[in-house]
Amino acid sequence: MKTSRIKNLVRRPISIWVMILCFSALAAGQLPGGMMDTNTRLGGNNTIVGTVLAPSGEPVKFRVRIELLTLSGVDIVATTDDDGHFVFTGLGAGAYDVVVDHEKGFEAASQRVNVIRSGSAPSTYPITIRLRNARIKGEKPAVVNAADAGIPKHAEELFQKASELEKAKDYRGAIEQLKLAVAEYPAYLSALSEMGVLYLKLNEPDKADEALQAALKIKPDAYVPLISRGVALFRLERLKDAEPVLRDAIKAKADSALAYYYLGRTLDRLAQADAAVEAYLTCIKISPEEFKEAHRLLAIIYLARAMHRRVVEELETYLRLVPTAADAADLRKVIEQSKRHLNEPPQ
Repeated sequence: MKTSRIKNLVRRPISIWVMILCFSALAAGQLPGGMMDTNTRLGGNNTIVGTVLAPSGEPVKFRVRIELLTLSGVDIVATTDDDGHFVFTGLGAGAYDVVVDHEKGFEAASQRVNVIRSGSAPSTYPITIRLRNARIKGEKPAVVNAADAGIPKHAEELFQKASELEKAKDYRGAIEQLKLAVAEYPAYLSALSEMGVLYLKLNEPDKADEALQAALKIKPDAYVPLISRGVALFRLERLKDAEPVLRDAIKAKADSALAYYYLGRTLDRLAQADAAVEAYLTCIKISPEEFKEAHRLLAIIYLARAMHRRVVEELETYLRLVPTAADAADLRKVIEQSKRHLNEPPQ
């Protein structure tokens, strides 16, 4: 009787813990002055968390000034920790631009985040911002891909103008210039690829997919349009289409942690849990510091399978990597629940 009660007690919370793991916030690293986050006090309970990446794709190892710009004109300034992590809390519904614009030796970079109100439940929006080395004054843009060789000068100028507009966060203006560049030179791979990336920034994955398909007709094995299209298809919920595209992205770049991460998320949604676990584990192996969230996603799968030892391992790893997690207390409850299950006497 006692054993039965314990089993029921363990079974009952599983769906609750899955919800905690799915919807509780990601965490950011500690910010300057001992602050755990930057509370914007903008009248909400949503959170943006992110990482600033170096041009190599690894998290920066120095503090970076971060600006949060709102359409209402409220600007908030914060700083990353020494590993490039940052967090903004207290966000209401609306559009926000997260901007890096004062780093010597790097171009300005930004990411648009559209926070959508969903009742009283808080939401977390994870992002990454990848820096690019500043171009030396007078230096011509490098040819991004061999498929771009021979592009007309005017098309190059249009592409450069699009780059300047993108720096100014005028993404639609940049897209218009890229369209003109493609009209002049239809095989302009980089212009089509960048157009797809910009549509993703505008949260228009359907238009991104259209541009990225055109890019892939020029060079089917080009990594950037492949990974971008994989993300677009994932956002469009076209999961069966996303899987082969993400696998092609991995063929193009075998060490792409981003591709494995999205492949894992796609396979998980397709109820291919074994394959999703393999993809998440590969993602973590390639880039253990960047994709901490993969440990939480693995824990969800293991919890649904009652693999409590694995749940404990993944969540303890996550909390070791992110000790200041906003929901650390809830995650520790999940760990303790799983440990109690492990200690149950066999029937």
